[in-house]
Amino acid sequence: MEGYSGGCSCGQVRFTVERFNYVLACHCNACKKRTGSAYGLSVMVDNASVKEFAGETKSFVRGGESGKPVRYEFCPNCGTTIRWHVEIVPDRQMFAAGAFDAVHELRVAGEMYTETALPWARLGCDLTRSGAPDENFRQALIERTSSYRRP
Repeated sequence: MEGYSGGCSCGQVRFTVERFNYVLACHCNACKKRTGSAYGLSVMVDNASVKEFAGETKSFVRGGESGKPVRYEFCPNCGTTIRWHVEIVPDRQMFAAGAFDAVHELRVAGEMYTETALPWARLGCDLTRSGAPDENFRQALIERTSSYRRP
């Protein structure tokens, strides 16, 4: 199957997406907790682009910055975060960039929540938001990504 594939560390959960909209570095405190790092790398995917998702996941729900729930899915065996659903973008889902097999093919298009970024962790992207993304920012990320994403 063509597309971008990935999965968890133990191989129990696997996925393939046909294409992605963009890759984003998020400096919010929830992403720092989720990754145990200075920021999270998120891959935005339209629901219709998910071609395969196999394996059982467990979920954790927390309130997002918007006040709407965010549902994270992770492997119950190895704990790898695979994807999450943000209620304010109902037709899309985010995948953890590190869960992709060919993570080297992904290129970060922008950064958000830069106001809470650790000073040494900024990536220096041209597209940035001090807080949450809005639709104009998302569209700019999609346009930027279309210039280097493989068809």
